[in-house]
Amino acid sequence: MPALTRRLIRPAFFLALLLALIAPALAAAAEPECALAGGETILFFGDSITQGGAYVEYTEAFLITRLPKKQFRILNAGISSETISGTSEPDHNPRRPWAHERFDRDVAAARPDILVACFGMNDGNYHPFDRLRFEKYRAGVRRLIDRCERIGTRTVFMTPPPFDPYRRRAGDQGATHYGYKFPAIDYDVTLEVYSQFLLGLRAEGFIVADVHTATNEHLRERRKENVSFYLAGDAVHPNATGHWLMAQTLLEALAVPGDVAAAEIDAKAMQVRAGDVAALKQDAGGIAFTWTAPLPMPVDPSWDAKSLEVERTFDRLSRCTLKVTGLAEGRYDLHAAGRKAATVTAADLAAGLDLNRLAAWPTVEAARKVLDLVQKRRGTIYKAWREGLKTGQDGAGQEAIAKAEADTAGLLDEARRLAQPRPVEVRIVPAK
Repeated sequence: MPALTRRLIRPAFFLALLLALIAPALAAAAEPECALAGGETILFFGDSITQGGAYVEYTEAFLITRLPKKQFRILNAGISSETISGTSEPDHNPRRPWAHERFDRDVAAARPDILVACFGMNDGNYHPFDRLRFEKYRAGVRRLIDRCERIGTRTVFMTPPPFDPYRRRAGDQGATHYGYKFPAIDYDVTLEVYSQFLLGLRAEGFIVADVHTATNEHLRERRKENVSFYLAGDAVHPNATGHWLMAQTLLEALAVPGDVAAAEIDAKAMQVRAGDVAALKQDAGGIAFTWTAPLPMPVDPSWDAKSLEVERTFDRLSRCTLKVTGLAEGRYDLHAAGRKAATVTAADLAAGLDLNRLAAWPTVEAARKVLDLVQKRRGTIYKAWREGLKTGQDGAGQEAIAKAEADTAGLLDEARRLAQPRPVEVRIVPAK
């Protein structure tokens, strides 16, 4: 080989070797590390949107199903009408409660590892933007950060959902000033300023889930085809789909993994290309096998299906696919755990099926049961907490939570049991 050729090949060889060595590191860098190690107590702190609790339930159910080896303690400490700023409308009777007044009772006493704060909707008092109110909001957030740091709690922020002027309701037609009963039509401008302040905290190392932007972008996209589409019927409180957008935005900010499981089989060669697949065999003109896979994310049937499509939710947070190549052309019945789950074509299988869309798939059904259990348990614990607070006794709220958690431990145990990866007997045979 000529010397010049050797000199040209050597750098190319070493470059290829270097790329091969650093490729895994580059891939790891592309996937941000999940902010949750497992075992944390996560307390949600907010106003009526948090008190409503749906996004808290969706987040907890996701963590149980998608991170089954990690266990978390979830607490919902949301109370309606609150602000973090201490501000209130002149006609709000009684005056809006200030979240800082209960911090020691409901946050410090619980000693959470992580506090997820979602304040802002009430803090602008439904007025056009006002500098003084904004400064009080900033001061309230800064004080929350300081107080959490003093008790060793990490703070995660969520920007407030938007105020939707399309759904604005004026409860007091004779109002002489702005407030919840007569919100400013441009109140979302106020919330945008508050959200931008929170987003600026990212530069200080805080995780901030931008619910405000995500929801507004979704509304703009959906209203291209349906101008009356909404996510908050009263302009303020999100519906189930809106709460899922909140949870989705938070989960992505926490960098939870999006991959569930992928199985790939070459039916012609009778080979498993990917996935925890065993006992592959030919069966009545098709194939049969056992696939052990974790659960996908739970889906609440009340979520808007088109919204899930627009958001590409399954691709972002619950990638769960079955791909089978090498089958003869035609239609096939897909059976799982002895029941027919769907009828599909060979082309569908070769392209890869998104199992999230198969309501009768065993792991999809199990995930839905997990959500049911979480919702039942969460409602029981929250109610017990509020009843405990009514007594006015020191520590009564935390004692009520502890008792309710013990009383509902069976529900959590069942949810965690359902969330474990399970073997599913699968048959793919020509459709009858």
